[in-house]
Amino acid sequence: MFITAIDLGSAYIKGIIAEQRKDGSLVLVKTIKRESKGIKKGEIVYPEETVKGLFEVLSIIKQFDKKCLRNIVFGISGTRVQFHLSRAAISIPRPDFEILSEDVDRVIQESMAIQIPAGWQIIHSFPREFVIDGIEVEGTDVVGLSGKKLEANVVLISAFSSVYRNFRRVTDLVLGKKGDFLGSVIFTPLASERATLTKSQKELGAVLLDIGYGTTGVAVFQDGRLLVAKVLPIGSGHITNDLAVGLRCTILTAELIKIEYGNANARDVSVRDKLDMSQYEPELSSQTSLKFVAEIIEARVREVFGLVQDELKSLGVFGKLPAGVVLVGGGAKLKGLADIAREELKSPVKIGFPNTDEFEKAHSGLAETDDPSYAAVCGLVLQRSDQTNKKYVARSFAHTPLDVNESWFKRIIRILRANE
Repeated sequence: MFITAIDLGSAYIKGIIAEQRKDGSLVLVKTIKRESKGIKKGEIVYPEETVKGLFEVLSIIKQFDKKCLRNIVFGISGTRVQFHLSRAAISIPRPDFEILSEDVDRVIQESMAIQIPAGWQIIHSFPREFVIDGIEVEGTDVVGLSGKKLEANVVLISAFSSVYRNFRRVTDLVLGKKGDFLGSVIFTPLASERATLTKSQKELGAVLLDIGYGTTGVAVFQDGRLLVAKVLPIGSGHITNDLAVGLRCTILTAELIKIEYGNANARDVSVRDKLDMSQYEPELSSQTSLKFVAEIIEARVREVFGLVQDELKSLGVFGKLPAGVVLVGGGAKLKGLADIAREELKSPVKIGFPNTDEFEKAHSGLAETDDPSYAAVCGLVLQRSDQTNKKYVARSFAHTPLDVNESWFKRIIRILRANE
C-alpha cells in the first residue's frame, strides 16, 4: 500500500510517496517539489493558482503509480486553524469491561460536543491521554484493556469554514471528486513534531518551531502532553520583504541574498564585508554592507521569537522546558538563527531534521528529505502510517459533501485542460 503526503506551503508544494509494507515499515520511494502559488500565510487565497501547482504534482504522482492517489494525506495550516482541548467519559457496556476500538471512537466522538465559535468546524481529533477507572494510562493505545469507565482528554483541531472550504474545493477538484474527501487532513505543526521530536523530548518538555515562508508553526509539549499547537502569521518570507525594502531591490534578489549571505546574528558579521548588488540587478551599481543585511534579518527574527516567548509565558513554561527548542522548516536553515533563539527564548536550541530512521530509502536520490524543510511532509506520512496501523493518533471528521459552484468548477476545469 502506498501513502502519499502533500504539504501545501506558501513557497512550495512538497509531496512524498512511501510504500507501507505488511509489517508496517515504510519505504520512501519518491519526492516531488514544485513552486507554490495562490497560498498566503498557509491559506489558499487564489484557488485557481493553487490548482495549477497541485495538479502538476498529482500528475507526477499518477505517472509514477495510479495507486498512490488512493491514500493521500494533506497538511493544513494558517492562523485560522485552532487548537482546542476537550474531555469526555463513557461507560463500558460489556460484562467483561474490555475496551474495544469502537469505545475509543465513541469517547472521541463525545468529546466533539463542545461549543466552538460560529463559522468554524472541527477537521480532526486525537486523544491526548486516557483515564480508565480514574487511573491515567500511559500512551494512547487502550484497546484490549479493561475498565468500567473510559475517559479521554482529546485535542480538537478546527478551521474557519471559508479557509477549509477553499482547501476542499482545490483538493476535491484536482482529485476529480466532488464531496467524498479521499484522504485526511492533519494540522501541519502536528505533522512536523511527529517527524522531529522524540518521546523523551516530549516527556522532558520541548517546543517545536516550524518556520515556513509565510507562517511559523508552534507545538509545545510538557510531561509528554501537547499543551498547544498554533500558527503565527509571520515567517521567513517577511525577512525577504524587509530586505527588498531595505536594499531597494526585487523580492527575487532579496530572497537570493537571504539564502546566500543571510545571517540572523549581526554580531557575527564584519562592517567591512560588502556585497556588490550589480551581480543580481545591473541597475543597482552600489555596494551594500552585509552587516546591514544581517541587522535587517535580526530585527525580524527577534520579532518572531518575541511572539513565541509571549506564547510560552502565557502557558507558564517560558524557560522551563529542559529539552528546549527545536527549529525546523526552510527558515530554520538561516545562519545564526539558533543563536538568537537561545537569547530570546532562554532555552537550549537545536536545528531539527526529520527522523528518517523510520523510513527506508529506495535509492540515494532521496537524501534531500534529510533537511529541516521536509519535517512537515515526512510527518504527514508518519501520521498516516500511525492511523493505518490503528494507533489512535489523528482522525478526520471532515467528510461532509461539498457543494461546488458549477461555474467555478467549469473555470477550474478550463485551467486544468490548459495545463495538460
